[in-house]
Amino acid sequence: MGRFFRCIALYLPRRFALFTIAATIIMVPASLLFAGTDSPSAASAPFLSISTLAFVLTLIGAIIVMAVLILVFSARIRSANRELRDRNRQIEEINFQLQKTNKDLSIEKENITREFSYSEMFYKSLIHSADDGISFYDRDGNLKFANPAFHFLVGLTREQYNAIGNDGLVHPEDADYETHKTAALRDNGFYESELRIRHKDGHFITLSTKSVTVKDENGDIIGALTISRDITALKKVHEDLIKANKEAEASNRLKSSFLANISHEIRTPLNSVVGFANLLLANDLTNEVKEEYIEHINHNSEKLLQIIGDIIDLSRLESSQIEITYEEASVNNIVSEVVEDSRKIIRRNEKPIVITVMNMLEENGDLVFTDRVWLKRVLNHLMDNAVKFTLEGSVRLSYSKESDSLVFRVKDTGIGINQENLDHIFEEFRQEIDGHHRPFEGLGVGLTLAREVVQRMGGKIYVQSEKGVGSEFSFSIPYRPAGGSTRLKSRLEAAGIESHGGPVNWSNRTCLLVDDNKDVLLYLNRILSDTHIKTLTARSGVEAIELVKSTPGIDVVLLDMQMPEMNGIEATREIRNIRKDIPIIAQTAFIFEDDKDIILEAGCDACLIKPIRKDHLLTVMSSFLKSV
Repeated sequence: MGRFFRCIALYLPRRFALFTIAATIIMVPASLLFAGTDSPSAASAPFLSISTLAFVLTLIGAIIVMAVLILVFSARIRSANRELRDRNRQIEEINFQLQKTNKDLSIEKENITREFSYSEMFYKSLIHSADDGISFYDRDGNLKFANPAFHFLVGLTREQYNAIGNDGLVHPEDADYETHKTAALRDNGFYESELRIRHKDGHFITLSTKSVTVKDENGDIIGALTISRDITALKKVHEDLIKANKEAEASNRLKSSFLANISHEIRTPLNSVVGFANLLLANDLTNEVKEEYIEHINHNSEKLLQIIGDIIDLSRLESSQIEITYEEASVNNIVSEVVEDSRKIIRRNEKPIVITVMNMLEENGDLVFTDRVWLKRVLNHLMDNAVKFTLEGSVRLSYSKESDSLVFRVKDTGIGINQENLDHIFEEFRQEIDGHHRPFEGLGVGLTLAREVVQRMGGKIYVQSEKGVGSEFSFSIPYRPAGGSTRLKSRLEAAGIESHGGPVNWSNRTCLLVDDNKDVLLYLNRILSDTHIKTLTARSGVEAIELVKSTPGIDVVLLDMQMPEMNGIEATREIRNIRKDIPIIAQTAFIFEDDKDIILEAGCDACLIKPIRKDHLLTVMSSFLKSV
C-alpha cells in the first residue's frame, strides 16, 4: 500500500491530490444521499443509516490520511529529488574535474615523456661530446659502455678495443693498475691514478684516470665509472719544467761557484800587483830585485787582464754579441804567438814540459781569411789548459788542412778527464773538481768560450781523454785561403809599421793626448817620450777642440771616448769639421763590436783597447806617422 501511495505521490501533482480529497468529501455524501432517495424503502428508512455513515466517515478518513501521506511523501520525494539533482550536479562537476584532471595528466605525461626523451638525448649528447674518455665497467671488470672519446684516446674502434682488451694495451710498468684500482674501489669507493696506454700508432700515451663505484637503488655495487684524460703533453711539459728547474738550480750553484772563483782569481794576482808595487817603494833595492818585482807585477797584471777579458767574453756570449770579423791573417804567426805565451807560463811555473809544434800546411798556405783575435784566443785557452793540467811531460800543437777545413789539435800528457765528465766539459762554469779543495786555478769558462767561437766560425770542437793518460782537444774551421805568407809582411811594410821592433824617431811630429784621467795622460807621455814626439794634453773634449783650432801643426790625436761634458764621439765629429785629414786614434775600455763600429763611423781612423800597451800604441801610430 505504501509503495502504491508513493507511486501516486510521485506521479500526481500536489494540486491533483488536493482536488481528489475535496471531490471525495463532496461526492461521497451526495452519492449516498441520492442513493437513499432512489431506494424503494427510502420513505420508510432514515436519511442515513449508522453503518453507512460509519463507512463513509471511515472512507473519508482513509482518503484524508492517504492524501496526507501522499503530501508528506511527495514533499520528501521532492526534497530527495532536489538532493539528487544537487548530487547529480556535484557528480557532473566531479566528472568534469576528473576529465580535466585526466586531460592534464595526459598532457603532463606527454611532457614528462618528452622531457625524459630530451634529457636522455641531452645527457647522451653530453657524454658523446666530452673530450675526456668516459667508460663503465661491470663488477667483473668488463667494459660495458664507452663514449667515442675513450676509443679516440687509443686510436681504436670499439670492436678493435674489445678484441685486444685493456690488459694488452697497458704499459708493462703499470701492470698492477687494475689490482690497485679494484682494492681502492672496494675500500674507498674511488681511485685516482695515471695509466700509460699503447696507442694504435705504437707510442704510449699517459692518461689521468678517476674511477668511482656505481650502485643500484638497493645500494649494491654494480660496477665502476672511469673518466680518462690524455695528459701526455702536460706530462712532457711537467717533466721539462722539472728538468729545467734542476738545470736552473745546477746553474745557480755553478754561478755561485763561479763568483767565488772570480773573487779568488782576481784577488790573488791583485795581491801580487799591490804587494810588489809597495815593495818597490823601498830605497835599498838593487836593480835585480826591482826587475824581479816588476816582472811579478807585469805577470800578474796580464793574469788580471785575461780574467777580465774572460768575464767580458762570457757576458758577450750570454748576450749573443760575439761577432766574427774576417781579415787576412797568418796562421803561422798566430801559432807562434800562442806557443810563446805558453812557454812563458811553463818557465814561470818551472814545469818540466816540452812543447812541440807540427805545421802540416802546404808552403805559403798559412795566410787565410779568419778572425785573428778569436782564433788566437781559442788556441790560448786550449794551450793554457794543456799546460795547466800537465804536471810533466809534453804538449803538442799541430795544425793542417784536411779537405776544406783547417784543423788544430792540442794533445797533452796531463791528468786527463773522467769519461762521465766529457759530456759536460764544454758547459760554462764546469770544472771537474769544484770548491776550495780544487788543485787548479781558473774560472771554468775557457772551453765554453772556445766552443762558442768555433761554432760561430762555422766549425766544431771535439775532446778525447783518458784519466791519468792525457787529453786531446781538436777543432776545425773552414779553410779560406788568402795567398802566400809574404803578402802580410808586404802589407805591414807598405803601411809603414815598424814590425821589426826597432826605435822610432818622431821628433818633428806633434801628438794631442786627450783624456780626463791625469794618470792615463802621464802614462801616455812616458811611453811616447822615447819617440821624441811633441805632446799636447787636454782634459776634456772642449779643450781638445780649442787646441785643434789654435794648433794647426798637430799630426795625430789620441782621443779617449768616455769623458764628461763632451764625449769622444762628439769631439771626433767636431774635430772632423775643423780638420778632415788629421788621424784620430780612439782609446776606449769598451770592447764590444757595436761600440767599435760606432767609434769608426764617427770618424776615428783606429781604435785601441785599454789598457794600452806600448808596442800596440807605437804600431798603430806608425801606420799614420813616418820616422825621421
